[in-house]
Amino acid sequence: MTKPGRPDAAELLAAAEQAYATYHEQVRTDPDYPALHLAPPVGRLNDPNGLIYKDGLYHAFYQYSPVHPTRAVFWRYATSDDLTHWQDRGTAIAPTDWFDKNGCYSGSGFVGEDGTFEFFYTGNVKDEAGNREAYQVLFTSPDQGKTFTKQEVFINGPEEGYTAHYRDPHVVERDGTFYAVIGAQREDETGAVVIYRSTDRRNWDFAGEIIFTDPALADLGYMYECPGLIQLRDEESGELKDVLIFSPQGMEADGEKYNNIFQTGYVVGTLTGTHFEVTTPFTELDAGTEFYAPQCFHGVGADGSQAILQGWLGNADQDDQPSWENHWVHMQTYPRTLTLRGGQLLQNPVPQLDRVLAPVPVNPASGGEIIEAKDARVFRLRGTVKVAGTPAHITVEDATGQALDITLDATGAALSRAGSRYTVGGTDRRRTLGKAAERTFDLLIDASATELFVDGGAAAFASRVYFTGTKRTVRVQGPVLSLEFARRAD
Repeated sequence: MTKPGRPDAAELLAAAEQAYATYHEQVRTDPDYPALHLAPPVGRLNDPNGLIYKDGLYHAFYQYSPVHPTRAVFWRYATSDDLTHWQDRGTAIAPTDWFDKNGCYSGSGFVGEDGTFEFFYTGNVKDEAGNREAYQVLFTSPDQGKTFTKQEVFINGPEEGYTAHYRDPHVVERDGTFYAVIGAQREDETGAVVIYRSTDRRNWDFAGEIIFTDPALADLGYMYECPGLIQLRDEESGELKDVLIFSPQGMEADGEKYNNIFQTGYVVGTLTGTHFEVTTPFTELDAGTEFYAPQCFHGVGADGSQAILQGWLGNADQDDQPSWENHWVHMQTYPRTLTLRGGQLLQNPVPQLDRVLAPVPVNPASGGEIIEAKDARVFRLRGTVKVAGTPAHITVEDATGQALDITLDATGAALSRAGSRYTVGGTDRRRTLGKAAERTFDLLIDASATELFVDGGAAAFASRVYFTGTKRTVRVQGPVLSLEFARRAD
């Protein structure tokens, strides 16, 4: 099948290069630009894509719109040997062909038997009236990221009964058979996940829609985006379980849950064919103000013992952030290890973080601790506090006053960014946890990125907190049992 590609492809590619040349230095030197999180060299970033680990190197791709606010979605490429220092490798693919001329949408990566990198993504096409078409497309790199070539459309449109909101293929291998899970929308405008099977990753047969034993999963919203299927061994039961992570659109807020514009969560159970026996119902993955469309690295923990997740630290339709004054917006979360324990996913920063932050001595007192952190845009604070009597508070003040407040109490944890320079989408988030007399916390602040992990990763909060100036005063109020502070000198 041959059709004309994007008519303005040459102008688009030239505009992308011009945007980089004009604004990259301004982006790089923005005080809000992170040191440890993967962020765009210019323009807009969203979903992580095609995450691969091979021979000691992490290869990360992401949705990239260099000419934002014009929505022309590329895949940008970066590599790291420690998940912390990222080297920008340039554009991998651009929306220039007939099957992706309105966007190279999300997808996954796979390492072939001969070492070839294979990437499966959705090509988005719209006509002048806005009618959508969706194609699942393959591109490859035979030289592990030096060159990329688009190969073929491997699924030509949605199956009967589904709309053209049919995207984000995630390819996995189980016992010699390959499976692609794809986010879908039924014709009645409810969300679903479908499965294809293959023996060679080139020819795919439709297996059907995943049928969950939990009836609530039949209608969480109007579209299920970015499904990711992994296996983890439960540390309590020893069982190898299937974990399906996906992002429903159209869920209503429910108290402290589902308060972002779109949601991300997971279910745990056993997938047999298209039948998913659910043992853990849909559970929101992150309680913060910005988190969406996460993906795990292919090639890490293939025996079910380890998974490393990276998500989009952003939300759809919330691009008008202070960083856009310097021609960039959004970033990825810091990579997280996933552990399954008692049917619950625990999330924590990867251990590589310990290697890049220098410890600073602190002397915790029973009444609390004050840490003056002058010129500290990047730091980590972790410890244990008593919460049996009164709540403990961790506050971060900047040049204008309190910008961030974290509350740890006997029933859970809460985060407020009410004093920061950006509050679109809300300021306060809370997660109820099991009743406890003590709580542990791990707080990472990297310029305008804030990530908080509570009780060994039982709760995670990812939020954009825009501070003023570089001075930080960190206060820990409440009985402190242990405290560690580490920082990166700018």
